Amino acid sequence: MSLDAELSALAAQEDLPVDLVWRLLRHPVARRSVALRRRDLTEQLIEEIIELGSARSLAANTSVPADIRARLAEHPEPSVRCGVAASVADEPPGLPARLADDPDSSVRSFLAMNDHLPPELPARLASDPEPSVRSSIIQYWRDAPDWVRRALLTDADPNIRRASVSAYVPPAADSWR
Repeated sequence: MSLDAELSALAAQEDLPVDLVWRLLRHPVARRSVALRRRDLTEQLIEEIIELGSARSLAANTSVPADIRARLAEHPEPSVRCGVAASVADEPPGLPARLADDPDSSVRSFLAMNDHLPPELPARLASDPEPSVRSSIIQYWRDAPDWVRRALLTDADPNIRRASVSAYVPPAADSWR
């Protein structure tokens, strides 16, 4: 096992003394592990992780407090907002809907991968103007309602239609009316 892997595994140990967690923040691989996997991060640790440049890993941690998650959702780097989009539930309220309006299509694509969304958001993303977002919906929303499947199966983009046919069983002919 490499030193990076060992430090990363050490950083994820639940009962690790906080002074060791602080020391591990100086090592980039261990810091990413702390940011992504620890459930006991204090406000001071979170601020230090952000300051050291690991906001992206922190954004994907589902245990980050709602106020920090909301702050990361406004981050200027799309990759950080992608981390929030992939892992957010409705905490704080309305955050997934705000991310569905993100100007960067990669954020909306990561949101499409999230299985904690209310059904109206994936349905909205299924008609996103960016094909990559619609493609993510096809890949991750296998139990989409018939009307969403029908829209994707008849999409103007041939790649979306092709992916839809591979993912969804087309509805019976008489249900297309």
